[in-house]
Amino acid sequence: MTSPRGISYRPLAGVRVLDMSRLIVGSLATRQLADLGAEVVKIEDPITGDYLRSIPPLVEGEGVWNWLLNRNKKSVALDVTEEAGRDTLIRLIEVSDVFVEVSRPGSLLKLGVDIAALRRRHRRLVACSISGFGQTGEWATLPAHGMNMDGLAGTAATNVVDGEENFVQLAYTSLGNEQGATNAALAILGALVGARETGEGAWIDISCWDGLVDLNRAAIAYQAATGDRVQDGGSHMWGAMHRLYHTKDDRLLFFAAIEWKFWQRFCAGIERPDLLDRWHSDGQVDYGDFDLRQELEPLFASRTGDEWARSFLEWSVPGSLVLDLTDVMASPHFAARQMLEHDEIHRIPNVASPIRFIDQGGGRPGSNPSPPPKVGADTDEVLARWLSPTA
Repeated sequence: MTSPRGISYRPLAGVRVLDMSRLIVGSLATRQLADLGAEVVKIEDPITGDYLRSIPPLVEGEGVWNWLLNRNKKSVALDVTEEAGRDTLIRLIEVSDVFVEVSRPGSLLKLGVDIAALRRRHRRLVACSISGFGQTGEWATLPAHGMNMDGLAGTAATNVVDGEENFVQLAYTSLGNEQGATNAALAILGALVGARETGEGAWIDISCWDGLVDLNRAAIAYQAATGDRVQDGGSHMWGAMHRLYHTKDDRLLFFAAIEWKFWQRFCAGIERPDLLDRWHSDGQVDYGDFDLRQELEPLFASRTGDEWARSFLEWSVPGSLVLDLTDVMASPHFAARQMLEHDEIHRIPNVASPIRFIDQGGGRPGSNPSPPPKVGADTDEVLARWLSPTA
């Protein structure tokens, strides 16, 4: 097997992952496994391949999503709507450690692929079914793309642009896709450990919607216990010591000195010891009152954003400018963390994994990746090796 390029520490080396997903969520989950060293083989339609290959944004005709999510993988072209392709798919699942699919509940069974039966025959198999809303429930068979899930989970906001309502996207993705992929990868890793220890794998139900609901866990628990919405209280979150302020050059700054030690440092830094007694909490956290906000607003407006940023770093106080993506990419911290990898061959740079192994040279999984394969590029090699009688 050809190993992906990048760091030598590959904890999932030798793990076979069969990836039958299309689009973002499943591809991101299996890319995380590929970056950690697993051999990930994508099953693709011989004609269209994964839709990620052609959806925008594009760089000189190449899909950015495809480059970022299908790196370090192999491609096997199979028409699973035909009996021969379906039989080959089942044989590949039977020699896999992990099988990932993103169809709506019941679709694979109608196709003739019975995961429950496969699990009975192949007890170590970890099967992961990722869907918008899970394998059960009223919305289980509802088709979804990204923002459908975000909207139904109460995690989407809208605004009006040029007279039209639009979603407000804090990142160029759906939170449902991100949560689904991360939860899938985590569950697969846990099940692989279980299979190694006990010989028993698992069939995992990953709902992107469940992951979105879990993001609001504190608000849900509070409302279920009290009948009140968290945001109705106001004082739960947005006091004077935990809110946005405008700087002298009209930049937005978020101030978060809600712990006593930070409030002490801030008061010392601005040489205002008289403000120390504005701390009203008996504990270690205080969000501050409205009257204090009226005192802090002109104070923050007296210095520029850059001046405040330098002061917060010097004083070790949690305060930060609110940056846009261009600012982030231009920041020295972005460069220091080496979040972008360029090479002389490929048009699209690699965005680094958020994982770093400190004692493995500080390397990140997926660094210097193998490019996404062409559709079916590895069909003959994978079938010969995986389905060989001696494999």
